[in-house]
Amino acid sequence: MEIKLNRVSRFFAGLIFMLTLSVVTYAQEWSFDGKKPLAAAQGMGTLELRSVKGKLELSPGVLGMAVRTDGYSTSLKANLSKPFTGISGWFALESFPTDTAAFFAFKDTITGLSTSVCVDRFGEIILGKGNAQKFSYASTGHFVAKFTWLQIILLRNQNENGLWVNGIEILNKKQMPDFPKGSSELLLGTDYRKKTLGKMDLSAINGLIDEFKFLRGDDDLKKLIKEANALGKKNPKLAIPKSRFIDDFSRPKYHLLPAANWTNETHGLIYYKGKYHIFNQKNASNLALSQINWGHFSSTDLIDWTEHKPVLSPEKGYDENGIWSGHVVIGDAGIPMISYTAGGKKMGVALAFPRDSSLSEWIKYDKNPVIPGQPEGFSRTDLRDTYIFKEADRWYMVVGYGIEKAGQDRGALLLYSSSDLKSWKFLHTLFEGNPAVDNSGIFWEMPVFRKIGDKYLLLVNKVPHKGIPARALYWVGEFTHERFVPDDLLPKNLEVINRLLSPSVARDKDGLLTAIAIIPDEVSGDAGYQKGWSHLYSIPRIWNLSSGRLHQLPHPALTALRNGAGNRFDEQISSDQPKKVYAGQQYELLAEITADKANKFGFILHSNPDGSEFSKIYYDAESKQMVVDQTRSSKKKGIPQTTKKDNLNLDLSKPVKLHLFVDGSVVELFINDEHALTTRIFPLSKQSDVAEVFSQGGNIKIKGTVWKLNPAKMETDF
Repeated sequence: MEIKLNRVSRFFAGLIFMLTLSVVTYAQEWSFDGKKPLAAAQGMGTLELRSVKGKLELSPGVLGMAVRTDGYSTSLKANLSKPFTGISGWFALESFPTDTAAFFAFKDTITGLSTSVCVDRFGEIILGKGNAQKFSYASTGHFVAKFTWLQIILLRNQNENGLWVNGIEILNKKQMPDFPKGSSELLLGTDYRKKTLGKMDLSAINGLIDEFKFLRGDDDLKKLIKEANALGKKNPKLAIPKSRFIDDFSRPKYHLLPAANWTNETHGLIYYKGKYHIFNQKNASNLALSQINWGHFSSTDLIDWTEHKPVLSPEKGYDENGIWSGHVVIGDAGIPMISYTAGGKKMGVALAFPRDSSLSEWIKYDKNPVIPGQPEGFSRTDLRDTYIFKEADRWYMVVGYGIEKAGQDRGALLLYSSSDLKSWKFLHTLFEGNPAVDNSGIFWEMPVFRKIGDKYLLLVNKVPHKGIPARALYWVGEFTHERFVPDDLLPKNLEVINRLLSPSVARDKDGLLTAIAIIPDEVSGDAGYQKGWSHLYSIPRIWNLSSGRLHQLPHPALTALRNGAGNRFDEQISSDQPKKVYAGQQYELLAEITADKANKFGFILHSNPDGSEFSKIYYDAESKQMVVDQTRSSKKKGIPQTTKKDNLNLDLSKPVKLHLFVDGSVVELFINDEHALTTRIFPLSKQSDVAEVFSQGGNIKIKGTVWKLNPAKMETDF
């Protein structure tokens, strides 16, 4: 320890401290209460807000109200009116940062030298110093927790010197740096060292700031520590303020998604002790695929969800670079188990077990990683994404992978076996693709291998490659001699139009095979930065296997969202004369269309009365293709203006059943209770909310019902 203390002391050598008055008083103080929450007490300066949303967010604080930050754009700045010898402030973190972030920093504007008190991505308090040319950090060895109040006191006066966190001195006067001489500027919630990803500030914290004070002279440290003991036991309210997205008409209201910021794949959908649980790739700190935790949601009905604190977070060592995707299974003893991809120096597999039946807290297995890397004889180090199943009395684990064979990169799945779900033995590859023949890609992620009836379904995501996007593919076949043998070597697409990926699959309480998957935004980084959330999850779907094909249809639980009996219609639509059927952001439309001689028929969605924005989803009977035309979907910057199409052979001698769900930006369409497609629409105008039915080349008959859908209850418990 002595070595570390001396290093910290040397780290800050040369900074000059300015001693000031010995009167007990606060130089500047912000409590964030009252009509002018950013104004200091006694009129001693006002904080300048910096935020992409341009508005101050307030949440319940340790006393009164606190400033709520977003983790990537929010910070506060002030000029310091008088010299100081100490700082005290209250903070609460929802997440650790993607990079090192500052609770506060202050700078001598003449010399440019700054000092900051920071937290790193593992929760360690560290101290920073620097100027425009050079910036560096030093460790304190003290770690803090998320979802708790942190009182931070930094003192350097005639009687008291040190750094305190929640009343505990973590640096004494021999270790303490000097403040920059003539400090005249303050940053709250970010650092002077600017590290960005796109427009995102990676030096910003995600959480709450309250009761921030600058001190002058000999302050009563005992009083501050007493305050820490009294207030530090309170639970911070870190739910995202409703004001953040109140004007965002594109944000869905009945689809599952986190409260804010980044999410990626779901995994581990299970029904356990009367509740559904699903887990997700979560970065609460910003809008990027980094600092990945396992988020957690629960529900009693697959419609209303509560978001809980993340159950797994990266720690130094075997998973320090991310808690990546995996699976949840209920073991032989009836206890769930998480298997996840551990992102360390190389990728491995680790396990975790719940502390109790609520599944809100999990303990990492003490013998992790149970699979430390790729098997012997395989060169790639990036194995990832587990799926576990049981056949007879053996447990098996499938892991996504890629191999080179006959001079060609191809997707593959590694297969392991276990008798106890803890010790795993590599067997061989379960199945390998042949992209020259089956177009299955060079690497497979997010596998699902599940028995449905007397057949096995194997689903994978092929990764993006050479401009071809990721896509979910599946085969149907047999599990024979611990290998998968497909009935047809050519895979089928999970969706007609490629958008939905990485389904999580489980039996619901009634035994229905249910899937929930990710539907990406596909917008630019700047567009995501402006809206403050990335990606969401599909409505729950029912899967059935028939004649070697996967059939998808909406889960019956969704009928609970319907507002009333709906509006019925039964009429003929003339060619090139669209018929309005609804105006709004959240609705369901169930219809049967008789095509007659029409060569195109379908929907015009999110249409603006002036015709400046609209999207078209339709069937082209001549080319036998489904088409999603979004070339005029939005006047916003950063929204793709594309047309996607793919083959679909519909029997038009019969009515075509179309089941449409629209929820702000997300559209899900089911065709004949078998095929499905999804897309996202982000118009600029809130008035772009009209839905029409149209035909070309002939008239159509349509009979159906449209319902307004109520919002689901999406809550957080932190």
